[in-house]
Formats: sequence, structure tokens, C-alpha cells
Amino acid sequence: MKKLFAMLLALAMVLSLAACAGDNTPPATTPTVNEDPTVDATTDTSAPEMTAEEKALAEAEIRYAISLLFDRNYIVDEIGQAGQVPASSFVAMGMTDADGSEFYKNAGSSDEYDGYYNVSEDAIEDNYAEAYAILTKYYEVDESGKLTNFPTLTYLYNTSDSHKAIGEYLQSALASIGITMNLENQEWNTFLNTRKNGDYSIARNGWLADYNDPICFLDMWITESGNNDVQFGKEDHASLAIYDLDLTDLGYDVKVENGTWAETYDVIIPLIKTCTDSDTRYALMHKAEDLLMSTGAIVPLYFYTDIYMVDDSVEGFFANPLGYKYFYNTTVNGSDETISVCLSSEPDTIDPALNSAVDGATLVSHLFAGLAKWGTDENGNLIIVADCATELPEGVVNDDGTVTYTYTLKSDLKWSDGAALTAKDFEFAWKRAASEALGADYGYMFEVIKGYPNELAVEATDDVTLTVTLNNAVAYWNELLAFPTYFPVREDVVANEGWATDASTYVSNGAYTMTGWEHNSTITLTKNE
Repeated sequence: MKKLFAMLLALAMVLSLAACAGDNTPPATTPTVNEDPTVDATTDTSAPEMTAEEKALAEAEIRYAISLLFDRNYIVDEIGQAGQVPASSFVAMGMTDADGSEFYKNAGSSDEYDGYYNVSEDAIEDNYAEAYAILTKYYEVDESGKLTNFPTLTYLYNTSDSHKAIGEYLQSALASIGITMNLENQEWNTFLNTRKNGDYSIARNGWLADYNDPICFLDMWITESGNNDVQFGKEDHASLAIYDLDLTDLGYDVKVENGTWAETYDVIIPLIKTCTDSDTRYALMHKAEDLLMSTGAIVPLYFYTDIYMVDDSVEGFFANPLGYKYFYNTTVNGSDETISVCLSSEPDTIDPALNSAVDGATLVSHLFAGLAKWGTDENGNLIIVADCATELPEGVVNDDGTVTYTYTLKSDLKWSDGAALTAKDFEFAWKRAASEALGADYGYMFEVIKGYPNELAVEATDDVTLTVTLNNAVAYWNELLAFPTYFPVREDVVANEGWATDASTYVSNGAYTMTGWEHNSTITLTKNE
């Protein structure tokens, strides 16, 4: 007998609209939208030509208008049909606020609804009217009321029937107001790289929590983040001085009017990470999301559910709220000899430091072991437990407010090639992953450690002892230790740039060893004794 599970993930399905307009800026006599890479607006012939800042603010308003045209209830009820929830914010439901309530329910400034959009079923007409009023400020309409000079857009998505179905709905919703949007699908790895480079006008995106804290939905949008696919703070967007940030009500000497992304968003995120007062820290995160959503470049559609079917013969399998699946204790009909698992497409990379996708993380979590890992207690509840470390100790608060942790590794830890694993391997791996030289998407996850990025305060004092000093107390520190980016790699192994592309050169330290890799077909993992 098969049991169907639907687990609500801390994940938001969104549209990304690149933050900065392309080089093909239209003349002031032609109100238009620049197809690549984002929305661009100009005034009519009777108005003076817009400054770059005025143009950028108009673009943000137009992006917001587009976001209002989509019926999120139709998407989840008629297309998704798997218990998804219409999204009114980017920080996903499931993330808690300082008082224990859900963060997204306190987002935005409306007294009538939660978040930044009214996503109730009866709000679509009012949303459409608001969108129409905005768009007709910038574009001409014909006798039927449809826009006549909004250039063609292209929606980029990765190949999937469900993604295509959603794209077709988005296409029809825009067509109803006179906007033509073509659909373009790409294979997963190609799609990731296209989006990462900002080579799109509108793209599908989804973000899953990396740990149970709203900051993991917010720190990805700093200028230098490897996950900043919207290109905030880059190229032409870097010089746009259009953002306001006032933190004086929270006790900070920060008040910026008409600042750049670097002067506002890149300022508030580090303050969040160093703040030790819970109420203030969460208030800062709400201000950060307010700033993010003011750009219009992030268009939340729905919060995911994770649907999977498990047969009664399967025991020991579990999944966590990050979307990872765990099979290292799994048996089928009491046997653990062979388990076949479908992970969709082949991961772009399974280097723990460079991977930034769920499929790759699931593989890496079986092939590597960090200081900590996800597990379950006797009641099946998810917990973080020690893995390579003998225990997960409390940190020691230093006089300057920093916090030092000292970890002792278990004895006789080995790499898959038989070499001894030492604390020095963790030190090397963390410094490599955090370094500017590597440029890892998740390098910023080490920002909580003193000396980030290039002087990380982590040291192997002997073969089994690792010390690390954080800038301040971090509530989700143990969850970071269980995250794949914090897994160890060995210096001599990764010196071979192709080490993570072939079973013969793939050296790991986890519950499984890679024993075969037929690219774009099968990866074989063999459980270690």
C-alpha cells in the first residue's frame, strides 16, 4: 500500500525580473518596455525625458503592476492541485517571527491582508484595476482597452510540464491586457546558468529555506551573493540612487535617502547578522523584505508543497523542510541491498562548496558528512545531531561579544580512499568555500564567522580539534553545520578541477561512496560498512 505525503515546504515559487534595464533604451517619444533584460518605461512626448532614477522608479512600478495581474488562487487550485498556498510575500510561510507567529503574516504595511499583495479569491478584480491604472500611465491603449505598445517579453523556465502549464497561464493573463509574452524552456543546468547571468526578462525561480530563519530568504540578494540572479547592485543598477533606508527607530545611526543598493540593502543584511536582540533583529528583517519587495523584481506566486509517495515496504526514509530526501537508513521489504531513486536531472555540480540546488544537495548529503547532520528522534521528529563531531557544544561568549566553539572529531574518521580525515580538512574546506577566489554561490553563508571572507577565524589546533569564532551568537548555527556548504573536502583532491565529475576521482567521507557515474543517466552510490 502506498501512502501519499504532502509536506509544506518553506519555499517560495516566484518570478524573477532582472533589476537593471538593458542598453536598448527607447526614446522619450515612445513609451515602451525594454525586452532584455527587464521592464523599462519612458514618458510621452509632452513630458521631459526621464532621468535614470525616474526611469528606474517607473520600471519598479510597472513590475509591481505585472505582479497584480496573476490569479494565484487559479494557479494553485487549477494547475498545481497539490495543496500549494498563494504567496503574498517572498519569505515563505513556516518561517517564524520574534514572537513565534509566522513571519509572512506580519509582512507588508496593509491592515487588510497579510504580505505585499491581497491574494484572496475576491481580490483579483481590484488587483487588475490597480494594475491597469498603473500601466496606462506609461502605455497607449486601443479601443478595446488593451495596451498597444508594450514590447514582447519572454518567460524563461526549466523543462517541465507543470512549469509549462504555469507559464501558459501567465502568458494568457498578460495577453488579456495586451502584453505578449513568449515561452522559452531550457534544460535544468542550462537554465540555471542563463538565469544566473541575468540573461532574461522574466524567469521562473523558487527558493527553499537553507535553515529555519527568515534571513536565508533575504541575504541571497546582496550585491555579491552568488544567488543574486536578479542582478541587484550590478552593472547599471549599481549606480541607481533610488532606495531609502531609515533604521533610526531601531537605534541605528542609519538614515539613507536616495541611496544605491550597496548603501541600503547591502548595509541592512550585515546588521541583521550581527544583531543579538531578537525583536530588533526581526524588525530589521521586515525592513529588508520591504526594501526587496519595493523593487517589483520579485513576484511571489505560491508556497510549495513537497509531494511524494512512499510504499509500506519502505522504512527509514525521511525528508526535511529544505526539500532534501534521506535514504541512508532506508530499507525496502527489510533489505537495504539496492534502492533506486529518481532525482530529476543530473546536478550541475556535486562539489559541496559549489552546489546550490536541491538535487545536488541530496546527493552530497549522502556522500559527505559534516560536523552535524539532519536526523530523526524516536518519535520521527526532525532534529540536528552530531555527525563527524563527538557532540555539538555550547559556544563560549568572549569579552568582545564574539562566540567561540570548539569541536572534537570522532576517532578514526576516514575518506573514501582510506586516508585519514582530520580537523585540517574542515579548516581548508570552510576557508575555500568562503573565499572570494572560489566565488561559491553559498560563500556568504560563512559571513557569520569572524574574518569572512578571506581571513576566516577557523583553526585546526590538532588532528581532531577544530575551533571557530563567530561574530556573535547565531541561533541557527547548528543548522549551518548540517548544510552541505559546510561539509569537508580534501585539499589534494580538489586540486584536480575535474574531481567532482567522475566516480574515479570523487573522494568523500559520508555514509555512501560513489562507485559509478554514467552521465545524464545513473549515479551509483555504495553504502559504507
